[in-house]
Amino acid sequence: MVVLSFTGCGKTAASDSLEGYLQDVSEISIPEDVSIVGLGEATHGNHEFVELKKEVFNALVKNYGYKVFALEGDFGGCQMVNNYILNGSGTAEEAVKAIGFAIYKTKEMVDLVEWMHDFNTSVSDNEKLRFYGFDMQRYDCNKAGLLSYIQKVDNDKYSTYETSLVNLNDETVFDQEQGKIKKGLKNIENIMSELEKNKENYITKSSIAEFDIAFQYALCIKENATLRGTNVNYCQTRDHYMAQKVQWILSYEEMIGNDKLFIAGHNGHIEKSSDSFVGYTSMGERLSETYGDRYFAIGTEFYENTFLCRESSSGERKEFSVKNDKNDLIKMYAETDKVISLLDIKRAMENDELNKLLSAKQSMGNIGDDFNKTLKLIKTAYTVSMVPKDTYDAIIFVKNATPTTMLQ
Repeated sequence: MVVLSFTGCGKTAASDSLEGYLQDVSEISIPEDVSIVGLGEATHGNHEFVELKKEVFNALVKNYGYKVFALEGDFGGCQMVNNYILNGSGTAEEAVKAIGFAIYKTKEMVDLVEWMHDFNTSVSDNEKLRFYGFDMQRYDCNKAGLLSYIQKVDNDKYSTYETSLVNLNDETVFDQEQGKIKKGLKNIENIMSELEKNKENYITKSSIAEFDIAFQYALCIKENATLRGTNVNYCQTRDHYMAQKVQWILSYEEMIGNDKLFIAGHNGHIEKSSDSFVGYTSMGERLSETYGDRYFAIGTEFYENTFLCRESSSGERKEFSVKNDKNDLIKMYAETDKVISLLDIKRAMENDELNKLLSAKQSMGNIGDDFNKTLKLIKTAYTVSMVPKDTYDAIIFVKNATPTTMLQ
C-alpha cells in the first residue's frame, strides 16, 4: 500500500511533486534510438484522445523527423486514407469512413486526416506523411485492393478470384456461416500461393512495393477469416497479427528511408505489460519483446470522463460518464491546475514519492467499445489494475475528457 503525506488546502506532498514533473505534450522527449512510439487511448470515444494523436505525432514530425502514422484500423481501409493524404483522392470524410470501424467515423478523425493532407501539400515528396492500419477485422477494402492489383498484373484470374472471395465480406463479417468462412479461407490461401509463385512475373508488371502491399491485402483477408472461422484465441491471435503488421509496416517504410513509426490504438494494445489479463499478451508487449527500448509506449488516463460508446443491448452509440478516483496519480493530477499534461515516467522515478506510486498497482481507465449503465456502477468494469512503470514509458493525463462527435 502507498502512503501519502498530506499538506494544507487538501493537496498531498506527492501532488506538489507531481506538478513539478508535468510537461506540455508538445515538449515530449523521445530517446534517439527509439524506432516505434505507441500512443494508447483509455477509451475509443473521447475528443481529447483523438486530438492527442495529432499533437503527439506533430511533435514527433517536427522534432524527430517521424513521417509514418499507423492506426488500430483496417489495413485496406487505411490505404484509402493514405491515398487521400498523399494524392487528394476523394474526401477526408470518405477516407475516414473507409477505415471500417464506427469509433473512427467522427469529426475529430476527419480533422486529423485533413491536417495530414494539408501538411503534405506544403512539403516535398520525401517529407510527406504516410498512413497505415495495422488491424485486419474487415474484408472489403482489402479485397478491393487485392483484386485491383490482380486486374493489373493477371487480369484473366480476376473474375475467378472475385467469385472465390464473395462470402468474405463486411456485410456478413460478424455472422457469416462457418462453412462459408472456412471455404473462403482456403480460397485466399490458394490465392496467396499463386501470388508467391508468380511474384517475379507480377513485379515486372508493377513494382516490388505494389506487390508487397497487394500481398498484405491478401494476408489481412486470411487473418480475418482465421479469426472468425477457426478455433484460435481471438484476442491473442489478433494482437499477434497486429504486432506482425506493425513490424511489416516499419520494414516496408525502411526501404524508402523512413526508420521511425508512430502507432496509435487502445491502451490495452499499446501497453508493454499484459500482467493484468491472464492468458493475454498485448501487441505492445510483443513489440517490447522484439524491439526492447526501441519501443516507447505512452498511455493515457482520465479523471472525469464523458465518452461515446456502443451501448451493449441496443448497439447504438451513446454517451456514458464515469469518474476514476481510485488511481492515486490521476487524483493528484486532478488537484493541479493542469488540464492535459505528460509525465515522463523515467524522469519522475527520480522522485521518491512518485517512484512509490509508479511502482505500485494503480487502477487506470480502460474502456473498450461496449458499455452500459450497469458497468458504470462497477469500478473494475472501466479500470484495470497495473503498475505504471512496467506498462508505459510516459502517461498523458486528461482531467476532464469529453465525447467525440459522430459524423452524420
